[in-house]
Amino acid sequence: EVTTVVCVSRHRYSKYRGVHLALLQPGNYSAKVRATSLAGNGSWTGLIKFYILGPGTCGGQGDINSDLGVQGGGQLWGWGAGVQRDGYADGVSYSDGDGVIPTHPTVYMPDEWEVSREKITVIRELGQGSFGMVYEGVALGLVTEGEETKVALKTVNELATMRERIEFLNEASVMKAFKCHHVVRLLGVVSQGQPALVIMELMTRGDLKSYLRSLRPEAENNPGLPPPSLKDMIQMAGEIADGMAYLSANKFVHRDLAARNCMVSEDFTVKIGGGGAAAGRLCRSCISCCSHLPPPLPPPPDFGMTRDIYETDYYRKGGKGLLPVRWMSPEALKDGIFNTQSDVWSFGVVLWEIATLAEQPYQGMSNEQVLRFVMDNGVLERPENCPDKLHELMCLCWQQNPRQRPSFVQLL
Repeated sequence: EVTTVVCVSRHRYSKYRGVHLALLQPGNYSAKVRATSLAGNGSWTGLIKFYILGPGTCGGQGDINSDLGVQGGGQLWGWGAGVQRDGYADGVSYSDGDGVIPTHPTVYMPDEWEVSREKITVIRELGQGSFGMVYEGVALGLVTEGEETKVALKTVNELATMRERIEFLNEASVMKAFKCHHVVRLLGVVSQGQPALVIMELMTRGDLKSYLRSLRPEAENNPGLPPPSLKDMIQMAGEIADGMAYLSANKFVHRDLAARNCMVSEDFTVKIGGGGAAAGRLCRSCISCCSHLPPPLPPPPDFGMTRDIYETDYYRKGGKGLLPVRWMSPEALKDGIFNTQSDVWSFGVVLWEIATLAEQPYQGMSNEQVLRFVMDNGVLERPENCPDKLHELMCLCWQQNPRQRPSFVQLL
């Protein structure tokens, strides 16, 4: 079976009184329709079945309209028609209102990751994410039948457009492919009804940047722990490198690796979150990714608590997208090239953050000065009292020639 989902705008529906299906191959088909609006998706109609005749007969195209009992309403954003053909492998394709297959899906289809809303309980707010508020909650039967699991619940703003809601769900879907202990896990999705929820592993100690700063002796929120030892620092670095090695092996480029985008669990394990891991900043490519466009506004870590806090970590160059210039490699700053090698450079800056308990890189320099400094082959100074082993790793990551930088596997 092959399932095709076509999204038809209200304007197009009003103009054509339905959707015209062309270039259908001979065979048996079935179709159903549902309304879609900012309030969510309506119920599917019952199936109608029809047969497309072969060449030389009257057939090969058809219309879906009032035969399915669908009436256009002024309040509707549009409606979706699902057309299914028997006899082929399962699959889903997407079309916009003009019958054009877009680069990014314009429809989110529930799958085995779907969780019933009745199984989710919200406990408290955690912070503001890039799409909306993020909450701590519990999910019933998510991991073990009958047991509750603490989770982070990402939501989409109630004023978001339908496109933003679908983008929110589809970007979270990137995480479905990840199965690594050192990458924050997606646990489920609630796409039916409003608001849509993305259920993530709860990282109770927050982002690594905040955690490192809390370990400073003078910090008001010091949890009573001493500053990290060399062993602790190497442990953190190894966990981050392991998560990045996994992403690299699966042909993903992070593009915004920084302490603020790493998360710390209850047992102090550090995992890759943020940036693209849940929100589309991860770029999938062939052997290596070269993106010549500046990255968009970076989203927060996976349960989204740091966008507002760390907005100053980004810089808008020439009216383009916000750039994390203090973590970017020379080739990324010069040519907009992002690949695993540029992620390795950023990893070196993360090592520097670990050694300094999350000081601001290039402290005392403006963003423009940092741009010029790094593009002129400048690197960060060795932190005070930095162990030799950690500084050696930094220097390896900051090789000017990207090909001379080690891979994440080699860093392990």
